[in-house]
Amino acid sequence: MKHAFRRYGDLLGRYLGPYRGRTVVLALLLFGATGLQLANPQFLRTFIDAAQAGQPTRVLVVTALVYLGVALVRRALAIGAAYVGNDLGWRATNALRQDLAAHCLSLDLPFHKSHTPGQLIERIDGDVLAMANFFSQFVVRIIGSALLLVGILIVLFV
Repeated sequence: MKHAFRRYGDLLGRYLGPYRGRTVVLALLLFGATGLQLANPQFLRTFIDAAQAGQPTRVLVVTALVYLGVALVRRALAIGAAYVGNDLGWRATNALRQDLAAHCLSLDLPFHKSHTPGQLIERIDGDVLAMANFFSQFVVRIIGSALLLVGILIVLFV
């Protein structure tokens, strides 16, 4: 089991290694979007508390505008994370697609007689496409949700 995780780590490192900068940008976008998602309820709480305390309308308007501004920035960061995640997934899997095509071209003639070019293209492209979709959705949704859960637990304990 430990050996399998090491192989997966090596594989990820091989195909994501050239895109370290994009990976860092994706992580920053996810952390930023999650942080703002955790901050927005605090502004809502401030707004409700101010309204119940009879604060001037100006305080309520400023709090509401800050809430809307944070919501818009959070949405922009989430869109950016989705874009960078998809772009990173496609770039990494394009390198994998090239390696698989080169491997198929290096196979012997009996292999090519038993498999049509269409089968090979469908197998390579279909499997790599599924991996690209899984990677981009996994990073943005699953890891983003895990960050949100950890952030919620931290906010609750604080």
